[in-house]
Amino acid sequence: MPRFTGGSHVSWFTPPRIASVASAVIFAVLAGFLFRYQIIKGADFEEESKKNYVIKVPLKAARGEIVDVNRRVLAGSRQSFSICAVPKTTLKNEDEIALLARLLEVDEEYIVEKLSKTGSSYRPAVVLRDVDFATLSAVEEMSADLSDVLVVAEPVRSYPGGEKFCHLLGYVGEVTQEEVAKNATRYASGDLIGRAGVEENYDDVLSGTEGYKMVRVSMDGGEVPIDYTDVPSVSPEPGKRVRLCARSDLQMLADSLLNGRRGCVVILGVRTGEVLALSSNPVFDPTLFATGISSADWKDIIEDRDRPLLNRAIQCTYPPGSTYKLVTAGVGLETHLIRESTRYKPCYGSYRFGRRTFKCWKEEGHGSSDLVRGITVSCDVYFYQLGERMDLEDYYSYSKLWGLPERTHIDIPNEVGGLVPNTEWYDQNYGKGQWTRGIMLNLAIGQGEVLVTPLSLVCFVCGVANGGEYAVPHCVKAIGNDGDEAENEPEFIDLSMSETTLAVLQKGMRGVVEDEEGTAKAARVPGYEVAGKTGTSQNPHGDDHAWFVCYAPYDEPEIAVCVLLENAGHGGAVAAPIAGQILRYYFAERDGGTVAMP
Repeated sequence: MPRFTGGSHVSWFTPPRIASVASAVIFAVLAGFLFRYQIIKGADFEEESKKNYVIKVPLKAARGEIVDVNRRVLAGSRQSFSICAVPKTTLKNEDEIALLARLLEVDEEYIVEKLSKTGSSYRPAVVLRDVDFATLSAVEEMSADLSDVLVVAEPVRSYPGGEKFCHLLGYVGEVTQEEVAKNATRYASGDLIGRAGVEENYDDVLSGTEGYKMVRVSMDGGEVPIDYTDVPSVSPEPGKRVRLCARSDLQMLADSLLNGRRGCVVILGVRTGEVLALSSNPVFDPTLFATGISSADWKDIIEDRDRPLLNRAIQCTYPPGSTYKLVTAGVGLETHLIRESTRYKPCYGSYRFGRRTFKCWKEEGHGSSDLVRGITVSCDVYFYQLGERMDLEDYYSYSKLWGLPERTHIDIPNEVGGLVPNTEWYDQNYGKGQWTRGIMLNLAIGQGEVLVTPLSLVCFVCGVANGGEYAVPHCVKAIGNDGDEAENEPEFIDLSMSETTLAVLQKGMRGVVEDEEGTAKAARVPGYEVAGKTGTSQNPHGDDHAWFVCYAPYDEPEIAVCVLLENAGHGGAVAAPIAGQILRYYFAERDGGTVAMP
């Protein structure tokens, strides 16, 4: 064996050399696999991947219940099934759209429109809500050809209270594209939110929190659950319950007494501002909106000349007629133009001012009256003479102070304010020097340009009844489920009215109902004294409107009622009897008697 006596020698099979060779071999093998699967077989795998994809399916939260003060359900939720599709993929598949349109019995354009709102999204969008069993079965049977279509269970709004509560409750409707764009973190196309009434104003607490689940959709349209532990799934959280101040019996009574006539009835708690009933007629069916209203039904509603969507208690303004004599009298007393004992020229059925003759509603006249009798018999001539002496700016300022042209800030949306004109208003609308003081005679009896909502008028009367302050009207008594309710704390508005003025107005209103000369004897309640004021307001668009507003009992006010009937005639003959039936029912029921609905 030779011997090496000098230099260095490294064997080819040393450990570093072996490691290097192994790495090269492994890299070559991996490169081969990658080449095979990415280049040679890549197209095949890409096609296979399209057969299955993971999507996030929203789980809709059940909307919170709306119940009456005694927890009777007026608006709830029921389970239903909706047909949904993935916009991103469905819009590229004309065959799928055509098949789905045939199964759902809708136009293809309808499906495209529904999905186009979020066309780039993998989030399933609702195509058709609340499908029947036959349609559901047909879609399931064709699932192999509907790979981008899912059947999703979701709660749908129901209204056990029906039409009788529609203006108080409101309804739900789909979000618009503008609303989605404005608040994309909260809304998605097809979501339902509150529209009008309590549904809209309390949408945040009623809507709950949406959940979701992750699913893999297979080529045959089936939903394959994902078992990955690191993929989140969140259960929906139902909305909170909203309990109203309203009593179902009073609401149904008010609705029945309107008997299909255009108008409204508002019933308030005098000391609390609680809305015990709010009925407006004509009505609409809120269930039409619960699953997305059809174009035909929507057309019928918006083209209805009676405008059933209008809540006449808060969204319509009317000349108040003689009910506003309470305000005129209050202004006269507060500005010291008159006292309770003040008498003007006797009423002989008309009053001459300049070249015009202003008539009293009673042709033969009322003779001589002091202020209280002027209110009791509603003598126009007495108030013409008071208006003649009154400053327009005082009339405007006190009306504004007492909230008549203002919104009451009731807790349902879309309330409008009224109109009490002042000098600036007349100058702008008629021109300086183009109007005369004669306008004050009309304004003094609630005619001319003055306009109020029924709710604002009954709030003013609550203030008179309650010693000079009234609670801001509110429909909701409490929010939360049993054991976790947070009650509404009312806010009070001070009329800043003197005790003398309050006493005179109260005495005059008592006379309207309780005196033999009063204009509202039909509102009497055995065993209780009622105070009120009738009104018959001229309407340039038709017959007179009938008003009556009242409170009871006179000594310890508890309930206030306002009745307004459009084009119905005299307030004492038409509106006062309705209020009387409501009061008689209320006190009979409260006193524990056997009560039958009128």
